[in-house]
Amino acid sequence: MRKLSLSALGAAVLAAAVVVPLSMGSSHREAPNISLDPSADNTDVYAFVPKDSPDKVALVANWFPNSIPANGPNFFRFDDRARYYINIDNTGDGRPDIRYLFRFSTDLRSPNSFLYSLPGVTGLNNDKLNVIQRYNVSRERLRRGRVVSSTRIGRKIPVAPSNVGPKTFPDYEALTRQAIRNLSGGRRVFAGQRDDPFFVDLGATFDALNIRRGTGNEGGGKDDFSGLSTQSIVLRVPQSNLTRDGREVRSAKSRNAVVGIWSSTERRKLEVTNADFDSNRRSRGSFAQVSRLGNPLVNEVIIPLGKKDLYNRTSPAGDAERFGRFVVKPELAAILNALFKVNAPENNRTDIVQALLTGIPGVTEIRKGAPPTDTLKLNMGVPPTGTPNRFGVLAGDTQGFPNGRRLVDDVVDIELQVVAGFLKGNKVPLGDGVDQNDKPFSDTFPYLAPPTSGFDSDPTNRVEPPHSPTPPGGQ
Repeated sequence: MRKLSLSALGAAVLAAAVVVPLSMGSSHREAPNISLDPSADNTDVYAFVPKDSPDKVALVANWFPNSIPANGPNFFRFDDRARYYINIDNTGDGRPDIRYLFRFSTDLRSPNSFLYSLPGVTGLNNDKLNVIQRYNVSRERLRRGRVVSSTRIGRKIPVAPSNVGPKTFPDYEALTRQAIRNLSGGRRVFAGQRDDPFFVDLGATFDALNIRRGTGNEGGGKDDFSGLSTQSIVLRVPQSNLTRDGREVRSAKSRNAVVGIWSSTERRKLEVTNADFDSNRRSRGSFAQVSRLGNPLVNEVIIPLGKKDLYNRTSPAGDAERFGRFVVKPELAAILNALFKVNAPENNRTDIVQALLTGIPGVTEIRKGAPPTDTLKLNMGVPPTGTPNRFGVLAGDTQGFPNGRRLVDDVVDIELQVVAGFLKGNKVPLGDGVDQNDKPFSDTFPYLAPPTSGFDSDPTNRVEPPHSPTPPGGQ
């Protein structure tokens, strides 16, 4: 594959005055209704060209926020009654052209036992494992939002169980490897519990942007997601599986190079929970969308309280009409000015609209003239960076956010600085004081760090060590 060089794309980015979405990171408890339904709550979406397979795309979608590992006897799992989707828009209209559907089923081996599992489980087929979850995955093709074909590409694939502890699972990562499955067409999939990859001083952020140390660019922040887990789906597919023409991406300038990505969850319109383990059998009616997530924390920070549930039940295709005014005149910019007097532009933020909703021309724009939509836009022709910079594009690392989103991208610091006016010459060294995840990520599938066990549970205990001030943009 021919790829556009880093320096060439960097020049294109700067020429386009790239900015990033006005948001603060991950979508955790972002809307009133979905905060009451955590198993359907999309938390983060990541999309990147991985180092271990540069001809493919890694798609990571997480659900079930704020999962405390020591939460027995009923540990976390995907809901059999929900439909979980990873959506791909390759035409730029905000509707899915391709989507991957995941549906789960759960069996209980010993209903007379209170244990999630007996001790000493060494395999996913071990009789000691009491709660067994499996899933089917289908690839759907759509036209104007309607499914025109559906192909099942995986059947009864085992889910990695929750990491109860070392007595129950002596080698938990060995179980994880058993849950990694190769699918037809060069695809690979994993579903199960992982360490929450998002890092942020959430307590300080929502205490009216209360920064603990300086302006947040010299450490000292408390990672309020350290030690917590999520339910993750990781899918790696050939790039040709996502393109509009079904062909390989030859370069970053190719017409098929950019796609928009988001996750979503659907439930039946009528759900009845009975006293049985298999309550799925009592659900009725057609399915309706209850949650979605594209760019990080758009719903949580940009969308006002009275519109958040509307956002979750609608398609990206109507974002400009429904929510565009909240992007053009962002409330966060006014708050930054009131609290820190940073002289952030408060009106006519068409720059944010371009990066967030339409994409950067020649870089992350799916097609010229495409309507504004909130999808995570990825240029698949940009090769992996040897040494990623957590500030992504702001630091000249053009594979980073907002060109897709890698696990290491510090979207909180990036977005705070951009909202303050970084790309308009107002380079303010803002941040939340947390620079990285509590656990290192992997360069190999499934990329996310292993979850903390219930036995070792110690959530939200990591504080970023103080360090020398980082200049704006991390350069």
